[in-house]
Amino acid sequence: MINNTDLPILPVDENIIGILGGGQLGKMIALSAKRAGYKTHLYCPKGDNPAETVVSKVTNGEWNDFEKLVEFSNNVVCATSEFENIPSKSLELLANKTKVIPSSIVFRCAQIRSKEKEMAVKSGFKTPKWYLIKNSDDLITASKSLGNKGVLKTNSLGYDGKGQVRISKTSNLFELWESLGSVECVLEEELEFKREISIMYFKSFDNSDGFFPISENSHKHGILNRTIAPATIDNIIEKDLRLKTKELSHNLNFYGVLAIELFELLDGSILFNEIAPRPHNSFHWTMDGCDNSQFDILIRTICGLPVKDVECSGKWEMTNLIGEEVKNIGEIINNQDYILHLYNKKQIKPDRKMGHYNKRIT
Repeated sequence: MINNTDLPILPVDENIIGILGGGQLGKMIALSAKRAGYKTHLYCPKGDNPAETVVSKVTNGEWNDFEKLVEFSNNVVCATSEFENIPSKSLELLANKTKVIPSSIVFRCAQIRSKEKEMAVKSGFKTPKWYLIKNSDDLITASKSLGNKGVLKTNSLGYDGKGQVRISKTSNLFELWESLGSVECVLEEELEFKREISIMYFKSFDNSDGFFPISENSHKHGILNRTIAPATIDNIIEKDLRLKTKELSHNLNFYGVLAIELFELLDGSILFNEIAPRPHNSFHWTMDGCDNSQFDILIRTICGLPVKDVECSGKWEMTNLIGEEVKNIGEIINNQDYILHLYNKKQIKPDRKMGHYNKRIT
């Protein structure tokens, strides 16, 4: 296991970076590591894993295969994850053998909505009204408190609109809760908001830090469809968001890259939605809009290299290719203004992210 005296981690043969998860984020992390001169070792279950084609070594194993996880950890100088739903026991096992960035404490916070919201409030953010739902009686009481309107979400393991349902005055609460598996949930008030924005902060093990410009996001069927950045936002509001984000990072003892999704309400106030302690879809525009992308910065932070605020060249738009949309890329390829990034997933599924493209708009 490395400590701060071993930093920075330089791109030499024995310093192999571990990546947990074989999806598109894992692939883009590996590509940035490769450009910086590092070798990478991927750990993920068998499946349609686009990251496998670009890493130096692959270990296929389940997240509860502790023997394989230990073997993997013995072969990497540090490890980072492309997603936050790895079991905490697995992360703790890895952390006993190598440096895991972010830490298992950060991932536990991101995995449990109620803890995430409590930490946000502690850090100065405001959240939508919400209630912890442990049984059907809790759901009935909370629903009445919100006027029988709201969004019921599983307290863990939800993403891209999955693990959540809307409730209304005509809803059968028992059926909706059963549809989510009758597991612990949170019930949030349904908001009327002007837009969703996201902020990304990063901190290196040498304690230097910085921000990317804020992104403005639009969704379709609960999945990010398009991002425009830098978002137009009042300087005072942005300064306040940066202070609260740094406080959240401090409370989590965070290193790496941290995205926070936020709602801007009709009155201009900002509410916390959720965190992602990893590269985030709403900052894919940085791959072409900045000298250093979010993936480049992640590699620098986990290796203890200095970082600072990242500026962008003009205004950028990122559009996701979801499901069958990936078959209709002729116009994108033929237009020199579009920069296409395909994930090379073998199987097309509804609501599955298959790629994205960036375009400079000013």
